[in-house]
Amino acid sequence: MPNGPLEAVFTTVLWDSQMNIADFGRHIARLNDHASRLRINLPSDIKQRIATQIADYAKDDTEIKLLNITYRKDDQLIIKTRELPELRFCKLHAMTSPLRKWLGAVTGTKHGDWQPYLDAKNLAENNGADLALLIEEYCIVDSDRASIMVVDDDGIIYVSSSNLSVQGITQEVVLEYLANLGMPVSYANLNERLVARSREVLALGTGLGCCLVATIDGQQINDEEAVFFNKIQTYLAQHYSNTDNWTDLCEFLN
Repeated sequence: MPNGPLEAVFTTVLWDSQMNIADFGRHIARLNDHASRLRINLPSDIKQRIATQIADYAKDDTEIKLLNITYRKDDQLIIKTRELPELRFCKLHAMTSPLRKWLGAVTGTKHGDWQPYLDAKNLAENNGADLALLIEEYCIVDSDRASIMVVDDDGIIYVSSSNLSVQGITQEVVLEYLANLGMPVSYANLNERLVARSREVLALGTGLGCCLVATIDGQQINDEEAVFFNKIQTYLAQHYSNTDNWTDLCEFLN
């Protein structure tokens, strides 16, 4: 990936090893939004170009994998596949790290200088943790590869209100589900006090699915019941098993 944050924009999707991508419309909408913030002009035929390249990767099996779609400012479209992580829909341990910030509207986008997020992930793993929680002014703003959701003792759900947070596609899907159930969701600063009195802390991402954060910097999180963890896991399994939530990219081929 390019070194400069303004050189590229990307998204990571679930792919069925053939021509189908989950939540493709949501990913394209975010790709366009982030490209605009990065002053990158996405081509009008971006869907067709993605479909054409993915056709070269398509296989006979239907193994779900991750697909990284990167569009560079020099008009290169780069697509790379990788296996789903072993840690998915499970409990994990987190370590806090300072958020690396960029100037302008860069922070909070999927941009071309992603190495600091990878470095935070590697640092957490080198210390025996699974996930890096990225901190700004004593608040959880993001993580190295997932959005963070906090459920407090009263069952109120909080997500970060910071414009420095990358708004995740999985979080978007889950928030719509919770809203349809009439469950209260608030945008707030995910500060130490809120996390300290939380019932559950969840990490939501394309690769991770829904994971329950068991500890943060070695401190146990109250997860005895883990009601929302179980509820969201079940819903996401249903979401991804519904063919309506997958786009067949053959429709974009000439």
